[in-house]
Amino acid sequence: MAEIKIVYADDAVGPYTLHRRPVPRRGVLQLLPGQSAEGYGRKITTDLVLRFEGDTQERRVYATCYSNAASHWIVHHGTKLWLKTHFLEEILD
Repeated sequence: MAEIKIVYADDAVGPYTLHRRPVPRRGVLQLLPGQSAEGYGRKITTDLVLRFEGDTQERRVYATCYSNAASHWIVHHGTKLWLKTHFLEEILD
């Protein structure tokens, strides 16, 4: 069995800040892109973007949710980097 390695964004690249950038929702249920009618999905687009310190590019934060909890991640140079903080208190609108 292959070893699964989780790489965290702050360990791989450095400190970051989070900002709110709303995305359009769809349908009567107001679902996010990538979200099923049940609320689950493997690449759910969130209303958050991440900006690394010293970088001008914003990267969209995605969520993977298959139960009552979600894991959040970004794509940086083709690599999935995970967020390990409870970031709701860290958003800098």
